[in-house]
Amino acid sequence: MKYRSVFDIIGPVMVGPSSSHTAGAVRIGLFTRYIFGEQPENVKITLYGSFKETYKGHGTDIALIGGLLGYNTSDKRIRTSMEDAKLAGMEFEFIESGIEHIHPNTAKIEVEAGRHSLDLIGKSIGGGKMVIFELLGFDVNLSGDFPSYFIFYKFKDDIKKNLSVQIEEIFGDLKVSEMYSSSILEGINLLVVESQKELTEDKIKKLTELDYINEVKFADRL
Repeated sequence: MKYRSVFDIIGPVMVGPSSSHTAGAVRIGLFTRYIFGEQPENVKITLYGSFKETYKGHGTDIALIGGLLGYNTSDKRIRTSMEDAKLAGMEFEFIESGIEHIHPNTAKIEVEAGRHSLDLIGKSIGGGKMVIFELLGFDVNLSGDFPSYFIFYKFKDDIKKNLSVQIEEIFGDLKVSEMYSSSILEGINLLVVESQKELTEDKIKKLTELDYINEVKFADRL
């Protein structure tokens, strides 16, 4: 594993008893909030494995809700996040799943606001780190360590190569990695690009105006 700083080794500054069950959970919730782009009104959280077994004692529940409110791992308001969420008009429920997932510290988050909805599945891997491995039915592999762009486009084999070239021109030397992922939605695919810095407004405009692009979502680094 590569570390970007000493804090990746000793863990994050955080509120809570456990980096995996609290700080990692905050980051899963916060990533959801970033990519959703607004305050969720209705939230359903399904917990698996040790998240399900210990989420109340380890503060996983308040951590996930705190992240959805936009709190980071060191925010003392995490302790009152559930009360804060109710005051903000956020309805939420926790579901304890008996299904064994691929990782014991796994949570599925489903959020809605008006006509907008989003769902993802993430796992806390220790030391305050997390990985989002499913987004809207797409297989992904995201740490939240970099600004991330999610480019939904109409799937056609003959445009994939050309689209890739256009994306590289827009991101230039900012690009860190890109991943193609299969979709459960017929005719739609997802290109994920993680970059070292955010795109300028001009480049975002160029990106959204590309042929075959359906939608572009963004999640800032955590």
